[in-house]
Amino acid sequence: MKLRRALELHDSRVSCIELLDGLAMIHFSHAYVHKSKGTPGRDPGTGWSQEAKLVLWGATASAPLPALPNTISEGFLEVGGIRHELIPLPFKRKVGAKLYLTFIDGVQTVIAGNRPLIELLGTPIYLEDFL
Repeated sequence: MKLRRALELHDSRVSCIELLDGLAMIHFSHAYVHKSKGTPGRDPGTGWSQEAKLVLWGATASAPLPALPNTISEGFLEVGGIRHELIPLPFKRKVGAKLYLTFIDGVQTVIAGNRPLIELLGTPIYLEDFL
């Protein structure tokens, strides 16, 4: 059976937010990824650290952007009216999306755009089992 994966924004670390000509790239130096045979984050499985990037087209961001690198204390990605605190992977949609992030220093940022895409990069690093 193939494991299901999901990216948890809480405790993930953002190293860079690039906004250029309407393209937003949010680079996670540490994305916390749940893997499970059932529902990631709810059913027993494992936790991993992996580099990742989230891309949005036609993007705008609220000010202020946080000082980076920074760790997310809470956040979610809203896509098509669905709020994802755990974002299923792979993730690619053709609709509008808003990324809501609160960082550990209290800075809150909203990045809105279209066609959200999350790519995992590099090699996953095992962190823990969860029950």
